[in-house]
Amino acid sequence: MTSGKEWKLILLFALPIIAGTFLQQLYNVIDGIVVGNYVSETAFASVTTCMTLTTLYLSLATGLSVGAGVVISQYYGAGKNDELPVAIDTALLLIGFCGLMLSITGILFSPFLLRNLLNVPETILPLSVTYMRIYSAGLFFQFLYNGIAATLRSFGDSKATLYFLLTVMALNTAMTLLFVIIFKWGVAGAASATVLAQIACAAVSYAYLRRRFTFVKAGRHWDKKIAATMTRLGLPVALQYGVIAVGGGTLQRLVNGFNDTVPGIVAAYGAGIRIDMLTQVPIMGFHSGLASFSGQNIGAGRLDRVKRGFHSTMVMSLIATVTLCVLFVIFAKPIVGFFGLEQNSLNLGAEMLKFMSSVYWVFSIYMSVGGLLQGAGDTLLLSSATLTALVARVSLGYLSVHFGILGYNAAWIPHPIGWFLAAVIVYTRYFTGGWKHKAVAGNLKRE
Repeated sequence: MTSGKEWKLILLFALPIIAGTFLQQLYNVIDGIVVGNYVSETAFASVTTCMTLTTLYLSLATGLSVGAGVVISQYYGAGKNDELPVAIDTALLLIGFCGLMLSITGILFSPFLLRNLLNVPETILPLSVTYMRIYSAGLFFQFLYNGIAATLRSFGDSKATLYFLLTVMALNTAMTLLFVIIFKWGVAGAASATVLAQIACAAVSYAYLRRRFTFVKAGRHWDKKIAATMTRLGLPVALQYGVIAVGGGTLQRLVNGFNDTVPGIVAAYGAGIRIDMLTQVPIMGFHSGLASFSGQNIGAGRLDRVKRGFHSTMVMSLIATVTLCVLFVIFAKPIVGFFGLEQNSLNLGAEMLKFMSSVYWVFSIYMSVGGLLQGAGDTLLLSSATLTALVARVSLGYLSVHFGILGYNAAWIPHPIGWFLAAVIVYTRYFTGGWKHKAVAGNLKRE
């Protein structure tokens, strides 16, 4: 990525990521569609209440992988091939261990988290606990795959992850239909299909990594200095993404509180959130593409290319986002209706989708420069901006309900305000140039 047309390199790199992320998000969408249509709206609502925790776990996996990706991409860009094997093995050991610990935690404490933190209604709590415990069993494999995917993207190989996900997505769909419709396993069937798909994806991608890149075959190594650097870079992002998920859980709790007074609101919010996550796919794809592009070019000392790449990325991200959002506004009700929602639930879900689609351009602008900062290793500043956005929208949501300004829609109306505040922070960093001094490749020494 250190030579050639910047926009073309980023676009070709980002497209497989976008497609792959879309396939990952389809796990939740397919679960929702099958459960909503072939079990019940109550079952769909129970799966919805688990999305905060599933998103939290995925966020932590993604965040830790970012730290590994920054180090590996800068080593790769700087031509330090002798450091790559130990960095890769350290990354996978670190990320895999975290996934294992969270698997155990999720299995043991899901009832407590769902009941006490998310205020899941008692009518759907047993189904929610069943889904969450089964899902948690696959977290080790989910974390391992994300570490492998981050490694492959650091080498500029984003197509492989797309092929893995495409195959596993077909497997997940077939198993979900089999377990839920034929075997009648309900939410347990949907969760089991997801776990089996994650296991398959991790196994295939790991085998590919070891075969495709010969310098990765040096055996397992652990370097605590490299691990510490990856943790230092990845933990702020993991916390950033985790805090976002927790903030989403706070808003989910707010929605759950309206369950008795606004019939269908939990199911409607669940449908809206699933589509909302699909809207983020192109934004986050270009964000990841720019992060890898920036990491390699900063490692190579090409800051001029980093700036041009950022400008191109912002334009491409906006075009993709606006196009997608226009379609969501026009076809809001039919799209929400895929989840088996009817009457009040359908209307509420369409209301949320239309509003979010009208403001997502703000998020696109904010995350474009975020990709540059991530690739530069300026993750602490990026995390601070994200935290600011979260605090703003959660605080405004609860205050607006407390003072009677908004009702159930307080869960989504404050979003653009938070994104705007975050954009001010990251663009200030970009224009003042502090990100230029965050490169880590030259500072790393293997122990």
